[in-house]
Amino acid sequence: MTRPLRIALVSAFPSGKQSLNEYGLHLAIGLAARDDVAEVTVIADTLPSDLPELDLGPKITVKRCWSFNKLSTLPKLIRALRQTKADGAIWNLQMATFGDREVTAALGLLGPVAARLAGTPSGVIAHNIVNGVDLEQTVLKGQRLRQAIVRLGGRMIERALISANYLTVTLRSYSESLQAKHPRASVHLVPHGTFDTKVSDVRPLKDRPRRIVTMGKFGTYKRLETLLGAFDALRKTPGNADLKLVIGGSDHPNTPGYLEALAQDRADDAGVEFAGYVAEHAIPDFFGDALLSVFDYSATTGSSGVLHQTASYGAVPVFPRIGDFVDVCEDEGISGVNYAALDAGDMARQMQKALSDITGSQAIADDNRAASMDFPFTKVVDFHVDKIAQSSNLTRQSPSTESEQLVV
Repeated sequence: MTRPLRIALVSAFPSGKQSLNEYGLHLAIGLAARDDVAEVTVIADTLPSDLPELDLGPKITVKRCWSFNKLSTLPKLIRALRQTKADGAIWNLQMATFGDREVTAALGLLGPVAARLAGTPSGVIAHNIVNGVDLEQTVLKGQRLRQAIVRLGGRMIERALISANYLTVTLRSYSESLQAKHPRASVHLVPHGTFDTKVSDVRPLKDRPRRIVTMGKFGTYKRLETLLGAFDALRKTPGNADLKLVIGGSDHPNTPGYLEALAQDRADDAGVEFAGYVAEHAIPDFFGDALLSVFDYSATTGSSGVLHQTASYGAVPVFPRIGDFVDVCEDEGISGVNYAALDAGDMARQMQKALSDITGSQAIADDNRAASMDFPFTKVVDFHVDKIAQSSNLTRQSPSTESEQLVV
């Protein structure tokens, strides 16, 4: 038996509120829970001075060294990894992890291959890829030249990411696309995974308050106008005057002030609550006290963590059957109530059907929960520990090929 692994995790991380920070938290906790991992060093984004650091036990150290949209991110990442002397690094990434400007985003995404060349074996979790996103449905709508530049940059970043020791994606369509273009690359399909949820945390729909929720970073392809219009129509139908809509989340970085403007418009509406950022400890109650969880999307950019949380805590998802929602349904067996994208009338009708048929809605919730439990987060962690051990030429204390066999 060889010594336990020292693993670095590059990720946005709580108490920060950047995208994927909760996923990073669960990765760190899952890695530290293993006997064959000696220590986990999280290479994280910097925090505002008023946010406290989490106490995660002696095996997890958080080293905050990079900031969103900073040109200095890449050298800081490589310097921090060199200082950790880790056996390998896991990079928890989406295409805008390091910035929402082309140059800063791209420089940060060069980190995995740069780390590998500098001597730190690196594996990447890519939650989305540029060429899997409909840019016309993002803040780049109508900007043909900028879209072309992003596509070109996306191909370069894609090639850089597959040059890491290995790359995982959460959707089959991403895996098939990358493997077709780069047949010799080490690309693996590893589903999003379901964070641990106790059965006792999940109440049947009939025992829940009359509550509809939504969560996200709003203002671009995730908006609220369709949902608010549908909710207004829904409350006018008999028996629905007591419904409440709870909106959790924050503005997308490119649309500051979006939620504040909507909240001001709804200041006198007691049925609509703007809850702001929902911390990890509040997630079970947020979804566990909801009947429906609505996704007012005009496009998708990867496997939705919110959809997986909705399934885990037994709320009924309401989403347009578009883009990556289709892939998740087909790959992971998660279903929901579907409406025509951007159609408030159809959204209201589908929500009414779900609320009126509690038996049918409970069947959807039960099936989703069962499907989500088929790939618990421990399998995600197992896969990455195996891969880091292989990449660093170390053997795990408790060798197992189970994670390789369980990957879709």
